[in-house]
Amino acid sequence: MNQKLLLTAVFGPYGVKDAYAEGIGMQMELLNNQITRQQGIHSPRQNYWTFALYLLAENISTPTTVLDFPKWKDFTHELNTNHYTHVGINFIVPNVLKAKRMTEYIRKFHPKIKIILGGYGTTIPNLEKMVPHDELCIGEGVRWMQKYFGEVDRLTQPVIHPVIQNPISQRVYGYRSVPRAAVLLPGLGCENGCEFCATSHMFNKKYEPLLANGQECFEACLKAETEMKASGFSIMDENFLKQPNTARDLLKAMESNMKNYAFEIFSSAETITSLGIDFLVRLGVKMVWVGVESKEWAHSKVKNVDFTELFAKLQNNGITVNSSAILFLEHHDEKSLQEDIDWVISLEADLTQFMNYTPLPNTTLYKRLKETSKLKSQEEVPYAQYHGAAELNWIHPHINDPKKHFEYLKQAFRKKYLTNGSGILNMTITSLLGLKSARKDFAYREENGINWNPITLKYEKSDSPHHDAYFKYRLRKIERVAMISRPMLLPLYLLAPNKSIRNKTKAALRLARETLGKPTIQERIKSFALVIFALIEGIKFTFMKIRGKESIIYQPKARKVDYNMESHTVLAIVKHQIKKWVRLDKPYHWVQDQLRTIPSKAELLRKIQNYTKFKKTNLSLSKMQECWVQMISKQDYIQNYWINEGGKV
Repeated sequence: MNQKLLLTAVFGPYGVKDAYAEGIGMQMELLNNQITRQQGIHSPRQNYWTFALYLLAENISTPTTVLDFPKWKDFTHELNTNHYTHVGINFIVPNVLKAKRMTEYIRKFHPKIKIILGGYGTTIPNLEKMVPHDELCIGEGVRWMQKYFGEVDRLTQPVIHPVIQNPISQRVYGYRSVPRAAVLLPGLGCENGCEFCATSHMFNKKYEPLLANGQECFEACLKAETEMKASGFSIMDENFLKQPNTARDLLKAMESNMKNYAFEIFSSAETITSLGIDFLVRLGVKMVWVGVESKEWAHSKVKNVDFTELFAKLQNNGITVNSSAILFLEHHDEKSLQEDIDWVISLEADLTQFMNYTPLPNTTLYKRLKETSKLKSQEEVPYAQYHGAAELNWIHPHINDPKKHFEYLKQAFRKKYLTNGSGILNMTITSLLGLKSARKDFAYREENGINWNPITLKYEKSDSPHHDAYFKYRLRKIERVAMISRPMLLPLYLLAPNKSIRNKTKAALRLARETLGKPTIQERIKSFALVIFALIEGIKFTFMKIRGKESIIYQPKARKVDYNMESHTVLAIVKHQIKKWVRLDKPYHWVQDQLRTIPSKAELLRKIQNYTKFKKTNLSLSKMQECWVQMISKQDYIQNYWINEGGKV
């Protein structure tokens, strides 16, 4: 039997409270959901594809379809119009009821389909009692899928990195654009082993590389640049710099090939300190996500780190800082909680994620609280509310009013915005400071014979100084980032939330003029256009407020991508042709003669285009010719289909 797999995300809408999911904390957006929340029209909006689905599909030979961000009707239509043997559903813990509905539909209407569940939702205890399934894909999924489908020859082959646009699109003040950016997936897991971290526990507190070294990372970037002109990359790796040799080799490959890619990374504070900020700038790091958690936190990754000094150094070198903090830790009472919020805001990171302390299944924290009977029951706080943005799912030693769990978090975001300004403003200032600093440092090094030492990862006095052509090329990227941000300063100034932030924006306008010169006519037009877009967005936002909504909810569009589907396309075309021949009342030996004639590529393309179902399919015609030969050899199958359709033998 031919196997055919559907890999799907859970169905939408997202960020809308209904019978299957919560609204708050569940938007299919990272920034507006948990970083720039409460920043109103100043909050940038971005959506991201479900990376894991494409990674799996790229690395198995089984014909596979990826269905991302489907509506319910998209999901059911896909099942009802295609003959899948397996369906894989990726979901997180709060989306368990969506996964439940999808699997129950499959069991009722397509009982022969095998159901595979994957993602962090698979850590839910006794999941089989809640969500029907046949298999759980836990941990690293590529090798799991290859073993499951019997593709043992691929187990020793390197992982093929997919080209995945990231973000899909973005809106700033309502203006929609499509960035030339992609995602890079070097590895999974984290060795730090924080007791609350679902990622670390999913991979048994180990790091599992998907790309073996920096050269493979570079080749993945080059592939994305070739296919979609990507020059910026979000590195989805819990602590990328924790593998310093990979980062070193990536920089070496970029220098050798004169590529000035830019990266957004996750990193712990101690790793940044050990490698040095000069290395990050040269590598092209433009944003770093750093966990600060709490002033009283004793974990080694934040112990003895002066975050104020570290963040200032990063920002002065053009690296945007996204800090993350945890509210309602076990030592927090209302006084110390507010002190922690104020402390995190005082660090003046460009962006900050606040999230309530949430024990997720399979973590050490979850097990510890369960053993001490401090976890709330599913009747009190169901899995759908395990999103860290509302009521705690455990009994706190000091604060147990659910309203306070919600309000403290909401007000933390609000205070951050009113004190430090919007993320857009802060990132723009950081980009300008970085350009100013990079120009000054580059000129100083050139004048004083100072060159980069790839061994010590430092700029040092050289006995044989040479022109640093690579960093000069890097400067072009740094300048471009600053110039792109500049037009946003006018709406930031005119629509500032208070006098303090308006003064901060005014200083940023002076810095922009000092660093970039007078704005061009084109930049002025962009600025005024953004003001108009911002005013329109503000009207929409006001209507949402009147309706009792916290924000405008943007839904990502559904997407379908086919992998390894040539043989299925050929089979569909053959079936389609047979139905036509049946109506022509032709004998079967005539059909055999017709099928034995292998179509040319042009004829195949014409057949695909004439067959409505495959009009938008981009397939390899050479591969399809091979599949045609294989298909006509299956005479028993074709003859049975001919007879079933009513053809003459």
